[in-house]
Amino acid sequence: MSDPIERKSVAEQPMYILLALALVGIIFLMQIAIPLGSYYAIYGAVKPGDLITTTVPEYAHAALWKGRIWHPALTVKPNFNGNGMLKSFDPATGTSTESGIQIPFPISGLLADGDRLWTLSSNTVVRVEGEKATEFKPKVLLNRPSDPFLYDGKVAVVDITKSGTPKLLVFQDKEWEDLGTVLVPLNLTWTTVDGKQVLTPPNKPSAVSIRLNDIKVISQNGQFHLFLADGSIVAYRTGLELATPSALAPDNVDTAVDLSDLKDWEVACPATVRIGLRGKDFFKAGLVDGQPVVITTPSSTTGPFQASSLIGYRRIDGTWQKTAEQQTPGITELLTVTDGEKTYVGGASVVQTLRMHEVIGNEIHPTGAVVKAPVHPLEQPMKQLVFIGQCVYWPTLLMLALGLSWLMRRYRASSYQFGLTAVELATITRRGIARVIDYFVYVIPVYLFVMAMGMSSKEQVAENMDKMFDFSDKGMFLQLVWLTFGSLLIQVVILLVTSLFQGYWGVTLGKWICGIRTVRTTLRPCGFLRSVLREILMLVDTLFSWTWVPAVLFIAFTSCQQRLGDLAADTIVIRKPK
Repeated sequence: MSDPIERKSVAEQPMYILLALALVGIIFLMQIAIPLGSYYAIYGAVKPGDLITTTVPEYAHAALWKGRIWHPALTVKPNFNGNGMLKSFDPATGTSTESGIQIPFPISGLLADGDRLWTLSSNTVVRVEGEKATEFKPKVLLNRPSDPFLYDGKVAVVDITKSGTPKLLVFQDKEWEDLGTVLVPLNLTWTTVDGKQVLTPPNKPSAVSIRLNDIKVISQNGQFHLFLADGSIVAYRTGLELATPSALAPDNVDTAVDLSDLKDWEVACPATVRIGLRGKDFFKAGLVDGQPVVITTPSSTTGPFQASSLIGYRRIDGTWQKTAEQQTPGITELLTVTDGEKTYVGGASVVQTLRMHEVIGNEIHPTGAVVKAPVHPLEQPMKQLVFIGQCVYWPTLLMLALGLSWLMRRYRASSYQFGLTAVELATITRRGIARVIDYFVYVIPVYLFVMAMGMSSKEQVAENMDKMFDFSDKGMFLQLVWLTFGSLLIQVVILLVTSLFQGYWGVTLGKWICGIRTVRTTLRPCGFLRSVLREILMLVDTLFSWTWVPAVLFIAFTSCQQRLGDLAADTIVIRKPK
């Protein structure tokens, strides 16, 4: 009978402990210092202000100017001065650019006027010509203005005063001039007559303050299209009528006017108002081939991540009809721009992805243009930092394995004996290479499955992020469920197959290539269930595949070179006997 192999415990080898811990510390510092040092060399030190800098696009107010859609965007940063910036994008491709033109926030509207673009806020008017912006500070402050429009060739708004009176204001000589009160019904009620919705005067008239953007005016070739919504319906009429002095209270011309005569008004559509994350009113108007259209989206209580629809109503032969409906991811902000002939519609989702459509005839057609959410200033540098970290992680991990393998051969016995049988324990390097091979056995089938599902690239994921929680047939939620379930099923099948081979023959593909085997401490096959247990616990040994350092440390400082999964399953990894 041969003498048993004497194995010194780790505690009896202080030099080994010191050198092993020093090696682990050096590798750990390299994994941190090299990526951070590379980041500093490329981008310099990270400024605290960069962490809180973010850009928020404002799509509710936009204008079609010089073939591009212009809208404001607010960049919040430490030295924020209350100004935003004008951005534009191509409605056909979604390509977005910044103009460098600063404008005050909050914006109440944009207006394209030939070679000029006007932006309005409560206390400023900005005229953009080319790349030059001229700012005006009128004495009259706007209270709750409509989107701007052209009136006799001048910029105009219908401003709702604090008393609820809609006033027609025209911007001329750098000031707002009051041209009078616009006649609108302050309380909209309707009934159904012969299957048609008809406006009726309210039983008890009262001056109700109209919400922001409930009045919309579109002017085209001197003709005005006036829209009014009160939360239940959208009313429409042609022309912009001002109240005569007799229609006003004699002692106060700023008193709300109640219009009982509704003969020129029509019911355009239900005022389907859905309150999104920004509290926007979901009712917009435009022109298609010179005819008025209303774009709205139905109310929803299922949340901003659910499927929604863009619904178009058009006036045909003197009556309003629902003519189009286009499904789109959950909308939190609605954009509509028109130049009198073309009308573009966009729905922005909760992740600030804007999908563009064009109203053509009686239909709403997707243009294929997707305006992605603004990129955080640190997004690209952080991606490069992660990439550098990955490039550093694998070589340093190999260095750690080689270094510990050398230390273990020098200071610790590599043989293991049970009874009369002596075997050689596998080195960390061989075990690491075998595990990398097995890692690809898991990853490659999942990647092929994900690629078959059309979600293999970051571009595809980013483009469809706003569809991830869309439960409709065109949404991504069901596809995401199948993707998750399929990937999990593939990994479970691979786990069971590899555990079967490892349990009865001691090998996986990686162990077979590297010439090592998994056995029990009795040197007998470990069995299927023990093999499953040690493979599942690999998630704990690697902190759910984040780092393999814990597994390496367990192997380096246990007497039989066992990681946590080996200790739980009573297994060891040995070289294949010759």
